[in-house]
Amino acid sequence: MFAKPINLVLVYIITIFNITIIASPLAALLVPFINRHTATLTITPTMMAQIKLAMFILLFVISFLMLVYFVLDFLFGFAMRSSLKGCQRYEKVKDYDFLSKIFEEVKDKFGERSVKLYIKQSDEINAFAVSSLGGKAIVLTSGIIDHYLAGSEDPKQFLYALRSIMGHEMSHLVNKDFLPTFLIMANQKVTNFVSHILNIIFNVAARGMAFMPFGGRFSAHIMLEVYTILNFVLNAFNRFIVFNVYEFLRRFVSRSIEYRCDRQSAQAFGGKNMAFALSFLGESGYFTLFSTHPATKKRMSKVQNVEIADNIIKPRFIDGLSNYFAMMFLMICCLYFAKQARVDIFLREYIRDHENINRKLEGLWHLVSRLLL
Repeated sequence: MFAKPINLVLVYIITIFNITIIASPLAALLVPFINRHTATLTITPTMMAQIKLAMFILLFVISFLMLVYFVLDFLFGFAMRSSLKGCQRYEKVKDYDFLSKIFEEVKDKFGERSVKLYIKQSDEINAFAVSSLGGKAIVLTSGIIDHYLAGSEDPKQFLYALRSIMGHEMSHLVNKDFLPTFLIMANQKVTNFVSHILNIIFNVAARGMAFMPFGGRFSAHIMLEVYTILNFVLNAFNRFIVFNVYEFLRRFVSRSIEYRCDRQSAQAFGGKNMAFALSFLGESGYFTLFSTHPATKKRMSKVQNVEIADNIIKPRFIDGLSNYFAMMFLMICCLYFAKQARVDIFLREYIRDHENINRKLEGLWHLVSRLLL
């Protein structure tokens, strides 16, 4: 019941660590303000307020760009295209037209007419759902089709098994199980972009510091060293510890989502058909403790006696609520950080005195261009 909300909380924890990583240059910028004799920071309250404002601006930019990424993907669907590389629509693959009837049945039973079916030429025994705000697709590998064909006693049994597998993947789609993963993708792309921009700004600041008298070059050198060390340590910590811990926890809590997909497919096409489809995974399954999917025997026992439901299979209320929570949380964060970063005040001032602000921005751009050259 709480698997997806927990997944979303884990995503936000990863976001915090990503923000820490891209904010590391700001810590290096404090080096010139360290008193070498007392090893204390000599920062005035005004400077501290400006540092806090810079952090809020950074958080606002990340939240805003994540929302922009969602909108762009909704319009252009580039995440879908990237995920479907090497896959073909089943209609365009020779000898796969037998999938038409069962795929139509799956779409009718779940009330999803816009979903596309793709084939991936691979010996891997796998099926997965691909989705974003811009489209939905189910992918079957040629390996899983051949595996089920070889293990079935007759064509009817073979088609029922494949239909149940499609139903499982369709449950992922109608319940929008892609959102936590999609948030991770958006977060990584945005943080990488912001990190690149901050890296340029930091190097410009370091070059400018080198021209200052009385230890400017020394302070610039220390700033670069501190930045390099901080960035390396935080990236290593995030990559090898935080992300792996997230993956383990996500896989553990996601098992309840797999049970739900099994059950909804069983409600659509019968528990015995779903149990038969799962039996192709073997007694203990192809998956381990660290896998998203639970043991096959346990999955089979949970769906064996599920009867076919007459109605269309709909998303669960808790999944719809958690999806709404994910989007609203991101928008609320964006609005909150915008308020703290005084974006509204800046916009009002810009509207009132945009010519003066444009001149200042042009002067800043010329200064940065000279330092870069």
